[in-house]
Amino acid sequence: MNAKLKREARCKIILHGYLNNEPLKDIATKIGCSLASLRVSASKLGCTRTPTEAAEFPRDFHMPEHKREDYKQLMISGRYKSRDCAQILGHFE
Repeated sequence: MNAKLKREARCKIILHGYLNNEPLKDIATKIGCSLASLRVSASKLGCTRTPTEAAEFPRDFHMPEHKREDYKQLMISGRYKSRDCAQILGHFE
């Protein structure tokens, strides 16, 4: 019974974090698991971010408006990570 409560609480934290666009590292820290485990749990719950949502998610760096469309294209079609896209466009080192 106790394990089920923990599972339900974990699911609520994951769903709440995804709905509020919290960084995945913060969500993983709250529930005490790795990022990989969080992604698997979120996938099973059906609340993962689409590539478009991931491209629009605010990051630790600022992307100028004139390069924002290129950034989104790299994130969505190229399946690059956000930092890789910023490095390709020359705005993160």
